[in-house]
Parts: sequence; C-alpha cells; structure tokens
Amino acid sequence: MSDSTTIRALVLRETGVRPELEEVELLPPEAGEVRIRVVACGLCRSDLANAEGTLRTPLPVVLGHEAAGVVVETGEGVEQPAVGDRVVVSLSPACGQCPMCEDDKPHLCFQSVPGSIGCTMLDGSTRVRSGEEVVHQLCAIGGFAEQAVVNAACCIPVPDGLPLEQACLLGCGAMTGAGAVFNTAAVKAGQSVAVIGCGGVGLAAVQAARIAGAAIIVAVDVSAERRELAAILGATAAVDGAADDVAKQVKALCRFGPNVVIEAVGKSATIEAAWRMVGPGGKVVVIGMPSARDSVELRVGRFFQACSIEGCVYGSADPRRDIPRLLELARKGELDLGAMVTTKVALEGAADALDALARSEGARQVIVNDN
Repeated sequence: MSDSTTIRALVLRETGVRPELEEVELLPPEAGEVRIRVVACGLCRSDLANAEGTLRTPLPVVLGHEAAGVVVETGEGVEQPAVGDRVVVSLSPACGQCPMCEDDKPHLCFQSVPGSIGCTMLDGSTRVRSGEEVVHQLCAIGGFAEQAVVNAACCIPVPDGLPLEQACLLGCGAMTGAGAVFNTAAVKAGQSVAVIGCGGVGLAAVQAARIAGAAIIVAVDVSAERRELAAILGATAAVDGAADDVAKQVKALCRFGPNVVIEAVGKSATIEAAWRMVGPGGKVVVIGMPSARDSVELRVGRFFQACSIEGCVYGSADPRRDIPRLLELARKGELDLGAMVTTKVALEGAADALDALARSEGARQVIVNDN
C-alpha cells in the first residue's frame, strides 16, 4: 500500500469566508475503499450552501461531491472497481442490511448517512490531513481536489465514450433531478409536470419528464438563459420565476394545475408556490435543499383536494440500479448531459466558480482537472 500523497484541494476553513486551494496529504485507502484521480467534479448548490453556512458541516472540509475519475489504487478486499476503471462516485455506499436498505431505500441507509453528514468515511475517520490537522471530506468524497479516497461501493463504472465531465453529474445533480421524476413522482405518459428551478438538477428533471412521456412540461426560472435551455431539453412552456403570479400562470398552462411539481430551488417561497400551483390529486416533490431553519406555510384546503407533498433525497435512488440506467439513456442520446454543462473551469478557478454559482450563472459548472 502506498504512503500518503500530496494533492491540491479546495478547503473551506470558515463559513462565509472564501475557500482556498491548499496542498494537503491524502492517506492511502483502507479496506473497502479506493483512491481515484479526480477528472471532473460538478459544482452543486449543496457545496455553496456549506460554504455559506446554510448547511452546517464539520470544518475544515474539502468541498465537492459530484465527482468522476479513474481508479489509481484499491484498498484491502476490493475486487471492483479495479485500477484503471473509469467511475462516477455516488453518494451512498448502502450497507444492504439496515431497515432502510431492506425497505429498498438505500439513499437513506442508516450506516452511510451519518458518515455523509459528518463528512467522514464509514469508520468515522477521514483520509485527508493538513500537517497533523484532520480535514473532512464533504459527503465522504471531497471532490474539489486532484485525487480523493472514497468508498468502493460508491463507484459506478462509466462506459467508454461518455466524457467524465458529463458522467460526474450523475453523482448528484442529474441523479437527483431525474430520480425525482422516475422514482419519487413516478411520472406517467400524458401527465403535466412543472419544474421550479432549472439549474443542473431542474434540467435533469425536465429531461426525465420528457423521457417519461409527460404531455406538458413547464420550466419555471428567474433566468431567461435557463428557461431557453429547458425548452431545448424538453420543456413545452416556460414561466419567469420572478413574476408575481407564477402559480396562476402555471395552472393556466396545465388546466387546473400540473399533476406533478418538482421544486428544485430549496426556498420556502418556491415550496409554497409549488403547493399553490399543483393540481387536484397532484404531488409536490421537494428536491431543493433549504436551510434546516426554514419553515413553510401550506394551505390545508389543498389536502382535501388530495394534493400531497413529499421530500426527496438523491432522487430516491438505488445508485447501483439507477446510475447505469441513466448512463444508458445518455449513451443513447435521450439524456443530454453535455447540454447541462455550461461552464468548465480548472481547479484553480473553483472558488470563482462558487461565486458564479451564488449569482445563479449558467446551469452546471464543472471542474475539470488536467492531471
């Protein structure tokens, strides 16, 4: 087994303070883990929320969790993936034995969730050091780096021909958006769907709704650029999210309101708007990540129209089942991951890219390492 490796990584040391690129030590993988050369890592609103302090995470921490790369070393007992394999890193290794796993909900695995929240590996430790200081890994990954040590069970093979800068989106955003449509809402052909927030996650939901056969797909966003991109990817109509009567406009487009509303912003105002616009018997699926301190007001009368609202984590996904399905859709050209990548930056530009994300610029920004 190798000694530690010196790498560069974007480290957040204080919320609200710009993270900096630092040299840190990456320890070798332990049993059941692998070391990957990070080729690409998408910037997700969850990264920004941690940097701003909306979500709380142990500090210091290497940001980034939407990663894809090439395996360069394996820990004890790891047969798959093998050195040289191209992989996308999912968020949940899943123990397969806890009540959530037995209930076909590996995204809520009792064993993996504490590590993800605590930004540690499954054993409660991390593989990154700065001198003697322990550095955490966001979501047990820490992908804004040249290399990362991750759980081998999180690594899903990526077929040749699909660029890793696209495949990395399946590690979080694309899986969350598409999974919300396919798994959580189970959208049926002919139904109407509204997607509030058309960044990377929302655009994946728009595409999934198109693939599922939705007859009407309304894209709601404050950005004209994102609304135009949503139209290219399958939206049949668009509404300016800054309008005062968003819910009224969407209901008019869907005749009494959409069957499904996907809320991909993560703000109380947009969650409440989603509840107002959903049609009788319809479902609101909240996939945006609001502050845990936020609250929403819901008119109870909607419950007596058989409306429902449901939270959604990671697209209610079983990564080992669902990521290969999405990879196949991408291979066939039905799921256009490339169109969702609007900006590529080097690792040196990661902090600037977070600033651009805070300004809601583009759809998905991806850090691409030339290493």
